[in-house]
Amino acid sequence: MKLFDLAYSIATENHGILTAAEARANGIASKDLARWVRIGRFVKYGNGVYKATQYPYSEDDPYAVAVAQCGKGAYLCGESVIGLLRLMPVSIDRIHVRTPHRLRRRLPDGYETSIGKRGYVPINIDGIMCQKPGDAIRECIHSHMGERLLQAAQTAYTAGHIGKNEFEKLKEAIGHA
Repeated sequence: MKLFDLAYSIATENHGILTAAEARANGIASKDLARWVRIGRFVKYGNGVYKATQYPYSEDDPYAVAVAQCGKGAYLCGESVIGLLRLMPVSIDRIHVRTPHRLRRRLPDGYETSIGKRGYVPINIDGIMCQKPGDAIRECIHSHMGERLLQAAQTAYTAGHIGKNEFEKLKEAIGHA
């Protein structure tokens, strides 16, 4: 298998995104990534994050890029999970990401990062690591209108993102906020 084919194969598992760390782990040198950027096969987003130009754009790309730029163990949280699942309209201008440790690197404007709870296990939603939908809705209780969150919980339940028990708990929590 050619190196580019390997790189593209890895990228297709994550919305067309390849990190420098993933490339290194698979024997792909940074000079190869730089060459592919130069000839237009990948676009560099910064902080060792690349997107294959052949991979089609998706509305979820900003979320996937944000998680990749925040590094290993990062995951979407709060209203960004709600936006990814399209449970209610949210601003894409702010993407909320949790990381296992404090980030020292400079991130693009609009990324809001926080340190996650030790031992929290995120889930994979369409190739993007995320906070569980019920936890994301619960996290937004004091910052969003209850009526909208209740509709988001109903949509999550209908779409199968949360179970009946979780839906009932969310209705009660939203009602008491």
